[in-house]
Amino acid sequence: MKKFLALFAVLALTMVSSAAFAEVSVSGSIDIRNLSTNNASDMNSDKSDENRTTQERIRINVDAKHEGVKGRVTLENDWYVWGSATNGWAGSAVESKSGALTIREGWIDFSMPFGMPGHVKVGHQMLQLGNGWFFRANKYGSDAWLIGFPGKNTFAFVDVKAAEGLNAGSDDVDAYVLLDTYKIDDKSSVGAYFVRVMDRQGKFMAGGGADAEGTLDTIGLHYNGMVGPLKLAAEFDMQSGEADPGAGAATTDLSGKQIIVQASMPLDALTINATFAMGSGDDATTAEEEGITVALDKDPHYTFVYEYFTKTAAGATNTGFANTTAMNLGASYKVSGNVTVALDYWMLTATEVGAGVDDEVGSEIDAKILWKLNDNLSWNWSLGRFMPGKFYGANPDDVDAVQGILSYKF
Repeated sequence: MKKFLALFAVLALTMVSSAAFAEVSVSGSIDIRNLSTNNASDMNSDKSDENRTTQERIRINVDAKHEGVKGRVTLENDWYVWGSATNGWAGSAVESKSGALTIREGWIDFSMPFGMPGHVKVGHQMLQLGNGWFFRANKYGSDAWLIGFPGKNTFAFVDVKAAEGLNAGSDDVDAYVLLDTYKIDDKSSVGAYFVRVMDRQGKFMAGGGADAEGTLDTIGLHYNGMVGPLKLAAEFDMQSGEADPGAGAATTDLSGKQIIVQASMPLDALTINATFAMGSGDDATTAEEEGITVALDKDPHYTFVYEYFTKTAAGATNTGFANTTAMNLGASYKVSGNVTVALDYWMLTATEVGAGVDDEVGSEIDAKILWKLNDNLSWNWSLGRFMPGKFYGANPDDVDAVQGILSYKF
């Protein structure tokens, strides 16, 4: 019932647009995903962990503009697995429910009052700092206030509510951001940001007690631009802070760093690309936690298999380059106006390992086929094979993944 009420609300907004708003538009997408993975959970072909699913994602955007005020509401069901909710309406296993709709975006953007320069954007919104290697929330969004002063030199303050605790207590997790980006020319920009995370719940401290808390500061520098024929993107992040596990336990100093350099060079229909990245990991010989801490969304970020489907050298998925040193060489080729193919090879090592653990994480080959059927319809395929190294044990088996997404945008 809630799903249908939400859809009726979208239709109602559209129907009354001429009376209430200067402009209201509706857009969205329907994505059908065929996904297949093998050995992703254990890297052992002797144990069956094959995954074969068809999934569906629907997004509906309602955008409104009126006298300098903008707003957006996005409804989404995120990769609902076909057949996972059968017997939905008539008691028949042939029929099934669709996924539940949630709010992906819901924000207001308006000019500063009293004629002051700048604007305010408040609500659930997509956010990214720099090139997105420390903080990226472009899948589900973040709850935030943003006060920005755009221009050749763009300055902004962002207050992100990362986690809410008790309403009557000061036990939230908040991130406070200052950022500045300078546009060198039409093709190049450089920027910096400072982030202080106040963790009053101990979410970033493993094994923390009920009164755990901590502070994490991150300074980031980033560049995007052209160096001759070379398109270059670079980011450097450095962290410091303190974690208090509570219950009278000793505090731990936090630190971390990462550097990412990405380059690409177009040669007519062929484009060559390369990446070098290194994220720090914890050194087991010191009490200090030296691994880079990142907050990234649940989408693929570089490799299709290693960082998206398996546990990385940092011990989880979607960890970016935390405790990973990566080198990549790849290319894409535009076969025609509608078809592009791409191939990437990755070499991966652990930046820090414990005693007796090999730092050879492995290598990965990723291929893509991007097929544009018409202006609104595409069918893109990703194929990846991760060949794990001795970091994962004596004889780990390869991990395979295949994904095809048929996407209609309207």
